[in-house]
Amino acid sequence: MEEDSQALARLGYKQEFKREFNSLSLFCFAFSMMGVLASVSASINFPLSHGGPVSVIWGWLVASTFVMSVALMLAEMCSAMPTTGGLYYFVATLSKRSPDDTKYGPILTWLTGWFNVVGNVALVASIDWSLAQMIFAEVTLATDFKFVATFEQTLGLYYAILIVHGLIGSMPTRILAAVNNFYVLLNLVATVVVMICLYAIPHERNTGAYVFTYFENTSGWSNSGFAFILGMLDAMWTLCGYGAACNIAEECRNASKAGPRAIIMSVLSTVFAGWLLLLAAMFAMTDLQEALDSSLGMPMIQIMFQSCGKAATLGMWMLVILVQLFTGSSAVIATSRVIFAFSRDGALPLAKIWQAVHPKTQTPVNAVWLNVLCSALLGLLGFIDMAALNAVFNLASIGLYVAYGIPIFCRITLGRKHFKPGHFSLGNWAVPIGVIACAWICFIELSILFPYDMPATQYNMNYAVVILGAIVLFASIWFVLDARKWFTGPKVTIGIEDLNTDPDTQPYDGQQQSAGSSAFTDIDEKPSKVHA
Repeated sequence: MEEDSQALARLGYKQEFKREFNSLSLFCFAFSMMGVLASVSASINFPLSHGGPVSVIWGWLVASTFVMSVALMLAEMCSAMPTTGGLYYFVATLSKRSPDDTKYGPILTWLTGWFNVVGNVALVASIDWSLAQMIFAEVTLATDFKFVATFEQTLGLYYAILIVHGLIGSMPTRILAAVNNFYVLLNLVATVVVMICLYAIPHERNTGAYVFTYFENTSGWSNSGFAFILGMLDAMWTLCGYGAACNIAEECRNASKAGPRAIIMSVLSTVFAGWLLLLAAMFAMTDLQEALDSSLGMPMIQIMFQSCGKAATLGMWMLVILVQLFTGSSAVIATSRVIFAFSRDGALPLAKIWQAVHPKTQTPVNAVWLNVLCSALLGLLGFIDMAALNAVFNLASIGLYVAYGIPIFCRITLGRKHFKPGHFSLGNWAVPIGVIACAWICFIELSILFPYDMPATQYNMNYAVVILGAIVLFASIWFVLDARKWFTGPKVTIGIEDLNTDPDTQPYDGQQQSAGSSAFTDIDEKPSKVHA
């Protein structure tokens, strides 16, 4: 086997995917998960209403600085353990003080896996729902505001988008890698084109003093400092999902180097591109309140319309739609791998179905369509209350950052002494960076749970805390009543009794799933067949 398959075998898994991703395409995938142009366009309303230009410009930089500490920690762990299990595999390995320690591992691994699954499914739902809104905003502007979509129409388009993304996610890995290489080019070109238009076309431009110092809080919160904190959620929703590079590790060549490189470079690129885009929007915006109250439904398209006119806006907004379309397909791919990995270890109902790899495409097609189905069901919450639907979308950043935080905490506490770094290591900086990352995650996660506007009513209440509590309660009760009896963490799918490796690099000691699988009698020799 190649070096990547040997490294995967030491982690306890046999090779099931084709390694069609390389370092560039994995970076493209991680970068596409954040879709800077579309993500910023979809969420700019939060900093605009919670401080105006100051929150837009400075809130982005403050939040991005702390997010970078999270990305560095995930990159280090991805380099050491490049497996599709990703976050919860990290927890299973690092939550033990010794090889025989099972005190905290199973429950922490269980919760991390569930938060990761729920966060990724919610991410797909939020991206595709925003895409449906973007498409109808384009139609509304094209018809001179004569057409305004209803909830039912938006839901129907949302379902159609999910099906398209399901079909894309079911394609072979080779095609997916090529699509992502094309997408990153589209993303970069689209972002540059929109920035140039916002800088060059407007006849009237705001001053630097307005862009960098003007603060206007229209959220209803009397505390301007807290309003600024809520304004930073724009960056948190955009800089979300880069950890998906870990979940593609088993489909990437030279994963221990390509994985951390993709995480770090994608975050840095998104931070830089996002800030330039926000600067362009703030210099071009002629009326803040008009942008917030736009009947187009999204402030960014209103800013384009104010400053650049109808024709240019229709062209720019079509680029935003295309970027969001590919962002959604990347999210579906990443989520299907999370579902596959968690099912491979028996942690989801009907796990054998979702862990199946299609023989022709060699991708987890069943997991793709389970993701589509779950996201489609979430859309039905809109019939109950739009506030409940919005709370589900908030779960994307909540679930993912909790899933990021647990392995980071284990890395700097329980697993600190026995962590074996890969090609990328933070060395002595790991603990201070990890402390900053954990503190930031705790701080921002609590902030996300507050109502975004005051006074809070049943129509604008943030119900994310209710849904989050329900998920924690459900996962905890299931674990206590049933899963604790059989769930021990990641299952070994390769014959470890015949895998001759150093004791320090033995795979996670979970339940062995297969007695007959390829294993190595020596790390540099050809694989031999192990028979039960």
